[in-house]
Amino acid sequence: MARIRTIKPDFFTSEDIVGISPLARLLYVATWLEADREGRFVWRPKTLKLRYLPGDQCDIEALADELVSAGLVVTYEIDGQTFAEIPTFAKHQVINNRESASTIPPRVTDASGTRDPRVTDATTTPLMGREGKGKEGKEGNDVGEDADASLVAGKAADHCPHQEIIDLYHRTLPTGRQVRLWTPARETKLRARWREDEKRQSIEWWEKLFSYIAGSDFLTGKTHTPGRTPFELDLEWIITPANLVKIIEGKYHSQEVGE
Repeated sequence: MARIRTIKPDFFTSEDIVGISPLARLLYVATWLEADREGRFVWRPKTLKLRYLPGDQCDIEALADELVSAGLVVTYEIDGQTFAEIPTFAKHQVINNRESASTIPPRVTDASGTRDPRVTDATTTPLMGREGKGKEGKEGNDVGEDADASLVAGKAADHCPHQEIIDLYHRTLPTGRQVRLWTPARETKLRARWREDEKRQSIEWWEKLFSYIAGSDFLTGKTHTPGRTPFELDLEWIITPANLVKIIEGKYHSQEVGE
């Protein structure tokens, strides 16, 4: 049976909604169609792009990051597969009783029942150590308590020192492509990476990251596959979620460097 979802008039004036880009708002509405009756769905941003934004030239990863950073969508991983949940889905949707039951496992909360563990970036590197658990926000379409909580979270995200990190990148990785324009989409990506883990919320962590990258012959273009041009690094590539995970896991370093 087809899923039917509703949208409330105050959705358009909710502060957590007006705080994200127009396409991110459209993507958020699209996630309601993906979600089952419990507000859960498989987290595949590229699939969402193909289904709901096929004619738009956009960075789907950046849009997805906006939703996660705003707390509108919470991602979690079980047995290697990434899922997502819309935290207050049941509060804002009236579900038809004939809609199929959810087949997606729910998030597992800690003993307090108030916080969900984020496991997607909990990787280990000999150089950087184990990263801690990220923070999760709340989603709400109402102008009220939920919206205020999201607004506060949004202001906290602005503490990310974008220019300081950019300058550090230029100093530590001078062979990388220089940052000429710092667009809103790039800001969103960096802010999301900054907020995902408390350890990342310091210049020292980013200095350590860039220094670690500087030790990779591949990432710095010192070695490359014959017949191919050397890899050219840039900051946006580094802060793309999948790439950052690979860097942290040491996939671009030799065994000697990893030790």
